[in-house]
Amino acid sequence: MSNLLRYFDIVMIHHDHNERSKIDSVRACFPDEAHRIVALVPVRETEAWMLADPEALREAAPARDAVWAVPGDVEKAADPKAVLRAALGGRRDAERDFGRLGQTVALDALRKVPGYRAWTAELRRAMERLRFL
Repeated sequence: MSNLLRYFDIVMIHHDHNERSKIDSVRACFPDEAHRIVALVPVRETEAWMLADPEALREAAPARDAVWAVPGDVEKAADPKAVLRAALGGRRDAERDFGRLGQTVALDALRKVPGYRAWTAELRRAMERLRFL
């Protein structure tokens, strides 16, 4: 890790939903550089974030009827990938559309998701402290 901190301005640490203390443990090992260590959001959460914009989902699968249901709190979706597959027509390879869908989700919709706001705030703080912003 110290090598990463030597060569990179910001180091992202992946953590799953059951590893929330991992980032704190890593930061504790490098207290002087803790502001440069940012938690990377798990895939499951980013999949849920794509559900935040129903319009983007409709555009991704315009021929589909809206028979799928987007939960009110997208971060509480038990299986966001299953909801995405249903929204995209249940194709076996629907995951190939996830990247395109992720590029069309409106930032205004994402800003309504608490986890997204927390992640962007943490990244912004790190970038501001390093005077990137």
